[in-house]
This record gives sequence, structure tokens and C-alpha cells, in this order.
Amino acid sequence: MKSFFKLFCAWLLALVLAPAVLANDLDGVSIGDQFAGQIWQGTMDGDPGQGSIFFRLEFAPDHQVTITKQSGGHNQVEVKQWQVDGDRLVISSSPGQQIDNFDNAEMTVVSADRFHYAKEGKKFIGHKWIEARAYGHVLLVLIGLMVMNEVCRRYKWPTVIIFFVLPIVLIPLWASYGVSYWFKWVKLYSVVGACVLFTLIRYTKVGEMKWAKFCAAGFLALNISEAVLQDFSMGYTANVLNAIGGIFSIITLTGWAQIQAAKTKEKDMIWPAMTTFWIIAYDVWNFAFVYLNFPGSATAQFMVLTAATIPSLLITKGTWLQARAFTLALSFMYYFTNPAMYESNVVMLPRNDELMLAVGLLSFVLNSILFYQVFGAKWRNYRLRQEMAS
Repeated sequence: MKSFFKLFCAWLLALVLAPAVLANDLDGVSIGDQFAGQIWQGTMDGDPGQGSIFFRLEFAPDHQVTITKQSGGHNQVEVKQWQVDGDRLVISSSPGQQIDNFDNAEMTVVSADRFHYAKEGKKFIGHKWIEARAYGHVLLVLIGLMVMNEVCRRYKWPTVIIFFVLPIVLIPLWASYGVSYWFKWVKLYSVVGACVLFTLIRYTKVGEMKWAKFCAAGFLALNISEAVLQDFSMGYTANVLNAIGGIFSIITLTGWAQIQAAKTKEKDMIWPAMTTFWIIAYDVWNFAFVYLNFPGSATAQFMVLTAATIPSLLITKGTWLQARAFTLALSFMYYFTNPAMYESNVVMLPRNDELMLAVGLLSFVLNSILFYQVFGAKWRNYRLRQEMAS
């Protein structure tokens, strides 16, 4: 237990100190040299209900910059002109171009790997992107989440410290990093609240109460419902297909009354009725939702989903919901503790109209099959009982 706790403390310390490491100064370095031949990226929050906008800027030495913009149902790539004026980055469009987010924007270079963007009330931070570091970060996040999930399922007091204490103690630190989008705060504390409930189910008599079991399943259903509404509000074909898949995911949640603390040393919260196919269909649906609405977070979300699915299918079956809550909460806590590290290592996924439609369609098909399996069996049993009664 001591070794696991030391590992967690070291991990947390690294996350807290990393912003200072990333914020390199510009002493003796030409600002123009920081852009020529380099790739920079940034994610900007959209309006409520619109997801987020991901930008990738590939700067060429000849003062041309190729900008990729991914948002909602749109994917755009345009080549523009760039220059540096003092500590300001200036990007200019040609007549008729559609990506106008950088025209007349205030972009101030604040360090060797960071600039601040502001235009018409919208803000984001642009980060220099280093490929090897980004892929290494993705791998470490996956491994770190799986390790911390094992810590939380094996040991009571580290779990209490992580989900009961740290979300309160770290509020001043999290607030200091300027995460202002209210929806991110709501998601953080809603999933932390689920972890608190699951911990109480495991270690107290709360686990014997029906309302607790209902709330455990309700947390999952509510989480899916929020995403379904988001997809429907976007209105694109891929989003609508995924939203219908999300509805099927909700109504095929069965056997919530069987949720309980396992009678084992770990006292895992298990949901025996949750099938492997439901988990796979959910994973595809959830990845599709993030891919379609929050393209800058798609790779990270895939790692979070994988970190919950692998142990719940290959190590201890029945623990998926517990693992899903733990890994999701830990990923949000990581983001709030060090948004610069998270955002500077985004790995962009290929994205076009055909790929988006394929992802939405796959989610719809898998969850439709799941719906047929669950309710087809119920209908056949109902008809059989009717025939026997007659």
C-alpha cells in the first residue's frame, strides 16, 4: 500500500510542477525561429451546445501556415500567411477564405512554446507540438490511469484521499489555471460525486440500499443523456445516428438492482448484468460522441475508455462501471491539475465527412444490434408465456 501511495504522490507532484517546466522563456531566442518549420496546436471552447474547435497550425519557413480547423460537422484546411511583429503573431487570410478566426486576432507570444489567443471574447492557448512527446504522453496516460484504477480498487484510504479530499483541497490550484468553461467544472464534480457514491457502496451499508444502486445506474444514464442531447443539438447526420445509438445504450441498461459490493478482499462494486457487448457498444458510442463534438479530445478519450475496459474485461469482470468512473474522474483531475500538459500533447486524428459518418453509423449499428438482442429476447419470452397461458 505504501508503494502505491508513494507512486500516486509522485505522479501528482509531477503534474503540479509540469506547467513550470513547459513555460520556457524567450531569452536569446528569435520568436520567428519558434514558428518556422514547427507545428502548433490549440483547442477553443465553442458556444454552449457546440462542442469545441481544434486548430492545428503548420508553419513553413516561407511564412506560409497551413491551418486545420476541426469543429462540429466541419473540417477545413487553408493556407495563409504568417509573420511576427514584436511579441505578436499575425496570421492573414486571402480573399474568399473561410477560416477567419485568426484575422485581426490578438496573439501574444508569452514563451518559447506558448501563445495567447483572444478575439471577440474567445480565448485559447496555442502550444508548440512535439510528436514524440505527444505520443509518449498518450501512452503514459493510459498506463497511469490503469495503475491508479488498480490502486483505487485495492485500497480504501488512497481512494478516500483521491476522491473525497483532493477535489476540495485542490480547488485553489485548479481555479488558478483559468479553466473557465462551466461545463468542464460540472463534468468534473459530477463524476467525482459518482466515485464518492461508488466508494460508499463498497465500504458502507449504503451498498445495501436500492436508492444507491439506482443512483449508480442513473449516473451512467444521465451521463449518456447529456451527450445524446448534445448530438441532437448539432443536427448533423453522423451526430443524429450516434444520438439514437446513445438512446439504445440507455434503454438496454438492465439489472441495476444487482449492483453490489463483491464479497472479496477488494470489495469491488460490480454490476453482474452488464455484458461485454454492451461495454463495447458503449465505448464505440462514447468515442464517436467525443470524435464528433470535441475533436481535440478524441485520442485522450480513447485512452480513458481503454483504461477502464481492459481491466474490467480481462482482470476483474463486472467492475466496468466502477473503473469507468475512476478513470474518467482521474483524467478530469489530471486535466484540471495541468491543462497545459494535457493540451500541448493532443494527438490529432484523421477527420473528414466520410470518417465522421462511418463512426456515427458504426455506433448506431452496434447499439441497434444490442437493442435487438435485449428486447428481442424479452419479446420472444413474452410471446412464449402468452402461448403457454392460452
